[in-house]
Amino acid sequence: MKSYLRLLALVKPYRKTLILAYLASLFYALFNAVAIWLSASFVTSIFIPADPAAAPISINPATNLNDQLKNLAWQIIGGGDRFDVVVRVGIIFFLAFFFRNIFDVLQYWCTTFVEMRVIKDVRDRLYSHLLSQRLAFFHKRKGGEMTSVILNDVATLNNSLMKVITVLMRDPFVILIFIGLLVTISWKLILMALLLLPVAGIMIDRLGKSLKRKSARMQEAMSHLTHILQERLGGVRLIKVSGTEASESARFAEATNKYFKHSLRQRRLDILNVPGTEILGLAIITLILIYGGWLVFASKAMDAEDFMRFVAVLFAIMAPLKSLGNSYTIIQIASASADRIFAILDEQDRLPAPIQPKSALTLVETIIFDKVGFKYDIGLSEALSDVNLQIRRGETVALVGPSGSGKTTLAGLMIRLYDPTSGRILLDGNDLREINPADLRRLFGVVSQEIVLFNDSIAANIGYGNDQVSLERITDAAKLAYADDFIRAQAQGYQTQIGDRGLRLSGGQQQRLAIARTLVQNPPVIIFDEATSQLDSESESLIQKAMESLSRSHTLVVIAHRLATVRRADRIVVLDKGRIVDQGTYNELLARCDLFNRLCQQQFLTAT
Repeated sequence: MKSYLRLLALVKPYRKTLILAYLASLFYALFNAVAIWLSASFVTSIFIPADPAAAPISINPATNLNDQLKNLAWQIIGGGDRFDVVVRVGIIFFLAFFFRNIFDVLQYWCTTFVEMRVIKDVRDRLYSHLLSQRLAFFHKRKGGEMTSVILNDVATLNNSLMKVITVLMRDPFVILIFIGLLVTISWKLILMALLLLPVAGIMIDRLGKSLKRKSARMQEAMSHLTHILQERLGGVRLIKVSGTEASESARFAEATNKYFKHSLRQRRLDILNVPGTEILGLAIITLILIYGGWLVFASKAMDAEDFMRFVAVLFAIMAPLKSLGNSYTIIQIASASADRIFAILDEQDRLPAPIQPKSALTLVETIIFDKVGFKYDIGLSEALSDVNLQIRRGETVALVGPSGSGKTTLAGLMIRLYDPTSGRILLDGNDLREINPADLRRLFGVVSQEIVLFNDSIAANIGYGNDQVSLERITDAAKLAYADDFIRAQAQGYQTQIGDRGLRLSGGQQQRLAIARTLVQNPPVIIFDEATSQLDSESESLIQKAMESLSRSHTLVVIAHRLATVRRADRIVVLDKGRIVDQGTYNELLARCDLFNRLCQQQFLTAT
């Protein structure tokens, strides 16, 4: 119940609506009780011979609550001939059930609003929480797992929360009122029922725990299935090229088969729950009826009208009791999803925010790495070690080195995707950890090898992150990125839809859109992370021109695998195994740095 109680705590902002729902539930229960209580008196007046001219009177004086209620019932429906009684009771029944249903609808409206708002709040909170985590958080988790939690686990809660809120809000009122009526009629019969209920409680508890375990396994299988689906559809091009459609279909079928087995076991147990609890409830009722019959006919401790009323109330209480028992089962199933949701919400992996952040900067004069070391996780070797580097305003600085030498890690530290594990990074003398991350990242633009484009128009993708940007500014940025010509050649120009992940565009066109998107923000520092490594010569040439034009007004940090692209850099920094081994111009390094010389030879490059 712990996770579910945490979830129910989210309804607090809607307590006024819940109070209205509670009042509606109370009136629903009261009108329901009135109709059932009067039914016994109605049957007695119709089928038991009596003087039609006078209202029957209770056997004993009204010395207890049961007799008082019986007298009140006779005063309402008694008197006149039997047809008058039928008319009178019919009108009362109609009014009782009319108002019962009015309050039932009102309660459903209120609880539906609360339920849908809570589900929306949970999804919003999950999404915002995920976006607020540092990048290392996503290195440890599968994307399909998080998608499954937001969609599938929250959907499971959506299906159960409405049922549980409705049951917990309405049925306790009904049950308490009915139990009160049963106690006033015969405490002996209700005592017998209470002695039998623990047996039912133990069985329901065991069934619920088993359902929770099976539901948890089912959700884990769905999470794995979602991960495979997301990952494989994202790499459908590789699957096609590799000709692995059959093996991937078999892999997916294996995952769906695992989900099928877990969901079938959970569903079968859930199906057995309803008739099982119903049979158990009927067994209890049967024993109570036998005992009640003995009280009426053998011991004469109870009159027929009271027994009839007790039976009517007892049968009426079974539906809410059954719903309450089923709600426990639903809670057990949903709590498995709630556990997964709160497991994510409880995981805090944020970069520490500065207590007194520095005011936002508009220019970047210097970026200084001061004895910076970094490792991605405890136990792993250092990705960077003792890095000392200074980048000045207006410079074009290239970072080169073998794969895994720490180039991308260094750039990630520069925009504070991570914090160094040792040393510090200074921006105009201010430690990056003292600057608000949002203000910091407005000073940097990043064009990476893996371009992220959305299934939207070209203009929307270029202007992403700035809802107020004008089309003129978008066009100017596209011209600087050498993208304007191919954009205008599209059927709808800047309003052309580019498809999922920009698949309707070539790699070079995607890169130029990414550069244009960065230029719209006009940051003082632009990082190119392997931005030309997978492009054809023509696209690479155009992007090189864009980079050269940007170098006149911006500070550029270029991470390059192709060394030909950084020949004109003001300074080239050579990294190896997380350390800076040398830095200088292209020709200087070619003359004195063995590693740089070896990299150039591998790419058939010479001095120019």
